[in-house]
Amino acid sequence: MSNGRRLFGAALVYTISNAFGAGVPILLLPLLTRVLTPAEYGVVGMFGVAVAVLAAFTGLSSLGAINVRYFAPERFDLRRYVASCLAILLASSAAALLFAWLLLPWLEAWIHVPGRWILVAVGVAAAQFVVQVQLVLWQSAQRPWSYFGLRAGQATFDATFSLMFVVALGLAWQGRLGSIALAAGLSVVVALVLLGRGGWLSHRPRRDHVVDALRFGVPLIPHTIGSMLVLMADRVLISNVLDVASAGIYLVAMQLGMVLGLLTDAANKAFAPWLMGSLNQSDAARNRRIVRFTYFCFAGLAVVALLFAWIAPWLLSWLVGPKYHAAGPVMGYIAMGFAFGGMYYMVTNYVFFAGRTAGLALITFAAGLFNVGITYLLLKQNGVTGAAQGFMLSQAATFLGTWWLAQKSHPMPWRRCLEPAT
Repeated sequence: MSNGRRLFGAALVYTISNAFGAGVPILLLPLLTRVLTPAEYGVVGMFGVAVAVLAAFTGLSSLGAINVRYFAPERFDLRRYVASCLAILLASSAAALLFAWLLLPWLEAWIHVPGRWILVAVGVAAAQFVVQVQLVLWQSAQRPWSYFGLRAGQATFDATFSLMFVVALGLAWQGRLGSIALAAGLSVVVALVLLGRGGWLSHRPRRDHVVDALRFGVPLIPHTIGSMLVLMADRVLISNVLDVASAGIYLVAMQLGMVLGLLTDAANKAFAPWLMGSLNQSDAARNRRIVRFTYFCFAGLAVVALLFAWIAPWLLSWLVGPKYHAAGPVMGYIAMGFAFGGMYYMVTNYVFFAGRTAGLALITFAAGLFNVGITYLLLKQNGVTGAAQGFMLSQAATFLGTWWLAQKSHPMPWRRCLEPAT
């Protein structure tokens, strides 16, 4: 099988995996938007914000180190490296739980989620890290079908418990949050069993591996926080400047736009391992082909986003309850924002390959601060539509800044491929 067909096949499997995994909220939209009020749906969305923010501190962004060090087995004992990252997770999660408990009154007022559920969010974030460890190992080993199995299993847990708690038992938003937490708990048990069978839990951590993982991951914390500011600050601002119900309507639009985000994330999961191997070969002709392929993907993403924005009003008319149809006008901006996010994926791999994570952290953190400022200004002026405009602009800024850093980190023939042949 050719490299192109293998890459396409893996991307397809990852796409299906993501559809099962992160796609559960999208699949549940027709049900939840008819059962939950916009305010209740807003609480569900803000719980997701809490999990995402806490995930920046549980594990201290060491997960990416496993993905990179996997391709350097001569320098690292991979099994003890995984054990070292799990030790980091245990210590950082305990610290995150303590700080969340100490700051609980402030977090409740800021996130608009009851305190006990914020503490649950710490556990969900830690569980997701463990699951991601197994997924990253399979992704690096180019085992997309194993990846699919775990993602599909987690999605099945989530969907089943949501139907049981929200519909059968009528527990409203509490039922949805309970299903997320229970699905995360069962998934982490499955992941730990799989890691144990694979021999990844039978080794003790090494101090030098812990230090290396922290050196890789800690500089990424501002990057992670910046990414969260780009992806999550809009919902926090909407819930505080407007109200939680408006945040619920906006969340519906974001989850529909996430369809494009799932596609780009899946494509990158297949593309990144292949690119890492290709960059090690220092082949000028291959580099030109990579750049041409990347430009083709840029154009394709823009076209898909425009088409998605065009059909979004029709999708909303039958996919969600009538109280959420106000999400229609923001879909174009959100779709283009996710398109820029896909472009970012394609250039950020060069930064990881070169180990320039500190520079990436500065760019994404700056983009996150830009997002907070521009979203607040546009939100005050244009309401929920302004938040979507801020999301699009901040995603574009993140992409352009990362592209610049990628060229500084690992030069590629970006300009030469655009010049006419002589």
